[in-house]
Amino acid sequence: MQQKNSVIVLIFLLATTATLGTLLVISRQPATLKLETEGGLLPEITNCTVQYGIPYSEPYSPYRVMDVYLPVGEGLFPAMIYIHGGGWSGGSRVDFSETALFYAKRGIAGFSIDYTLSTRNHTAWPENIRDIIEAIRYIRAHAQLYHIDNKKIAIMGSSSGAHLASLAGTLYGDEPFLKGSSGNEEIRKQVCLVVTYSGATDLQFIGENLSTSLIYRIARNALGNVSYTENPNLWIEASPATYVSAGDPSFCIVHGTNDTIVPIAVAESFNAKLQAVGVETLFVRVEDGDHDILTSETENFVVRQSLEPFLAKILNRDTWSIEEYILPLLFLATLAFTVIATIILFLKFRKP
Repeated sequence: MQQKNSVIVLIFLLATTATLGTLLVISRQPATLKLETEGGLLPEITNCTVQYGIPYSEPYSPYRVMDVYLPVGEGLFPAMIYIHGGGWSGGSRVDFSETALFYAKRGIAGFSIDYTLSTRNHTAWPENIRDIIEAIRYIRAHAQLYHIDNKKIAIMGSSSGAHLASLAGTLYGDEPFLKGSSGNEEIRKQVCLVVTYSGATDLQFIGENLSTSLIYRIARNALGNVSYTENPNLWIEASPATYVSAGDPSFCIVHGTNDTIVPIAVAESFNAKLQAVGVETLFVRVEDGDHDILTSETENFVVRQSLEPFLAKILNRDTWSIEEYILPLLFLATLAFTVIATIILFLKFRKP
């Protein structure tokens, strides 16, 4: 009898210890910084540090480097990956330095990346989107190092960078041109929000409707000087609009009505295709805005009034993965076991 009582007491103590231990682990899980707006805008809440020229792949490539903008504090921080424009043949990660600094001081870690560019003798497609995928994978793999939340990663691009950012938000990863480079996880599931400025996001629309435009000539050159009529399948393959489907992350599309490089009709076509399958979008139409909205303090302030509440909503949104259910379920299981053990003990010792 004494031995049975000892076993019951031991079970009770083990169950209680497991419950308290699980609760302690849960309580120590770092929480993601909640973004709060004041008057509709994100206020400056901290300072930041910058790490320059960090490689994001092996072996080293001068194209595959990034600058990292980290808010001061423990985090976990939401994050933004920045992809510069430049017609797929120019530009630099430095182009987003001011924006990355701005939002890092508002609690959003920033990763401004370089990627393979087209040259006179070489087209970057599809190496450029492979680079973007590699950067996303690297950043997610080093989330603990950078104190960021893997579930709260957004991606922002301008012009041709918006094209690549949009691909990251729409591709599954099993596309033929990504063979061997996309990993097992759906690419579009690795970011929760895509922000595009003046984006060349619907190449099929450009090829079919804007053959005399500047963006048509830029896109043709970036695809190896191949016109849409010569190879429409190539243009369609490289177009984010081709891969739009239900389950894509949210999109914020910023475009100026006076954009003479990428006409706003391109953004409208892309937005319509996203909405047709139920993707959450915010379309920010900048009246009289040109192609370089990011460099205009006045136009960017107007954009911020719409963009930042949307940013806060998406990056504050609670999302759960199967791994995150394990600890709460373990806690509930051990708690239930403790209750049952307590009842058994009570009934056991209650008997005369």
